Amino acid sequence: MKMTKIIILALAVLLIGGTAVATTSFLNSGSKEEEQVQPAFIRVTGMIESVEERDGTLYYLINEGQDETSYIIVSSDTAVFDNTGDVTELEPGDEITAYTYANKPMPLIYPPQYSPEVVIVDTDLMGSAAVGTFNDELVDETLSLKLNVSEETELSSLTGKDVGVEDLAGQDLLVFYSITTKSIPAQTTPERIIVLDGEES
Repeated sequence: MKMTKIIILALAVLLIGGTAVATTSFLNSGSKEEEQVQPAFIRVTGMIESVEERDGTLYYLINEGQDETSYIIVSSDTAVFDNTGDVTELEPGDEITAYTYANKPMPLIYPPQYSPEVVIVDTDLMGSAAVGTFNDELVDETLSLKLNVSEETELSSLTGKDVGVEDLAGQDLLVFYSITTKSIPAQTTPERIIVLDGEES
């Protein structure tokens, strides 16, 4: 009888231990997947409430909704376009999306302050903009957009370097486009692609 109890106890310990190991392995694999899909850019979307100049630098207060605010700091190095790809200037009342490298140092203050690489002003004109890191198949890191580059697609870089289709893979890109497919990922033939080579990520 004692031997039977010992065997049952040993089996119970083995089952519990196996479950714990399996659970730990599952959790670890899940965290690895989450790490892999971390975007390269922090995205801030909202309306410009006000602007002030501090020591020659412009600070724009952004209302992100639900009482959330932040500042974007715009310098001469910040690329500012509207959603059609035209260079523009920021004004209070503009609806904007700002893209800042996620690994860029930030001051630990509230409201948060971002120094974006790119700011897109949303207008009523037809057109969309996307910023992200695109892989060898020209799919962005969130697997939501695939680029089909055509001969009509305008290619350039922030620093003015010559760019070919072969230079786009694995790069941080600013993409302007109009129409996408309903597939997953969505596919588009962009009107314009700009390689974000102005600053090392």
